[in-house]
Amino acid sequence: MTKIQASDRIYMQRCLDLAIQAGKNTLSNPMVGAILVYNNKIIGEGFHAAFGQQHAEVNALKSVSAFHQKNINLSTLYVSLEPCSHFGKTPPCVHKIIESGIRKVIIGCTDPNPLVSGAGIQYLRNNGVEVICPVLETESQQLISKFKANLKGLPYIILKWAQSADGFISKKGEKTWLTNDMTGILTHKWRSECDAILVGKNTAIIDNPALNVRHYYPGPDPIRILLDTKLQSPQNLKIYHPGQATWIIHSTGENKPPLQELQFLNVNNTRDLKEILSMIYKKGVFCLLVEGGSEVLNSFIKAGHWHEARVIRTDKKLEDGIPAPQVEGTLKRKKILINNEILYIQNPDDTQTQ
Repeated sequence: MTKIQASDRIYMQRCLDLAIQAGKNTLSNPMVGAILVYNNKIIGEGFHAAFGQQHAEVNALKSVSAFHQKNINLSTLYVSLEPCSHFGKTPPCVHKIIESGIRKVIIGCTDPNPLVSGAGIQYLRNNGVEVICPVLETESQQLISKFKANLKGLPYIILKWAQSADGFISKKGEKTWLTNDMTGILTHKWRSECDAILVGKNTAIIDNPALNVRHYYPGPDPIRILLDTKLQSPQNLKIYHPGQATWIIHSTGENKPPLQELQFLNVNNTRDLKEILSMIYKKGVFCLLVEGGSEVLNSFIKAGHWHEARVIRTDKKLEDGIPAPQVEGTLKRKKILINNEILYIQNPDDTQTQ
């Protein structure tokens, strides 16, 4: 067995750093980064920039300068995800690798897609390529968390809320601001990284949020999704304001026609989260941020439909109010922003969510 070198981890980290530049542009495809290393020097690098476009391995090969073209077959290819071996939007990357003459490939993790799932590695080995896998597997798997959820036909789901020092998310029946300005900017960044934001009727009425990214940068704003079973929210709320796509999910049985950017989506039961999540995934929501309120957040937690929870703990005390949701998971990291502590919690149970 070939020993993994410290340099292999460094080069794989570069692949991961490249991959995340794509952001949400890969849609339901994975973020992937790749580099070519010749004589301890990176001579080519690339990433999968957008859905339907060329994959990271191809972009890395294309980036090699004319001077180093002759060294491609003497180089080692590092790629964060197992190269594909099937025809999709683009030809199989394994064919391109073999054609290039590369004899060694180091991979972050195997591809969970049943169409690949080890077949890419086997194809390379069958054609005389030395393959080392995995390297930085945990980090590589984390990079494709959204992709793994999407393979199930569901969005990647992030729950988010702020809570007081004494465990409440708000006063009852009134808008309550708990976080500082820096955290406010960060949460708008989170919004920009998701395809849609979901809230319940009570949050829309009491907090009257705009659900845009105005504090981070001017658009593109995510789709606003409102759960309003009986269509009881007044249409003078900010969530109905034009300039941003808005979906109102209800179960009145009425099929209302769309009004410009406003769509009314009728479902059998607004408590059937699986039905709703499957529907919005088919409509192009691959990453969903759930912002509240308490009833909605707790329903997602109870059903196990979440991948991450981002909990903002503040130093303010409310003494009474609506209790913050309780979530059990793996604490991945903490961030301190002035007087706010942000907890990034991962759902350890991937039987429903991954």
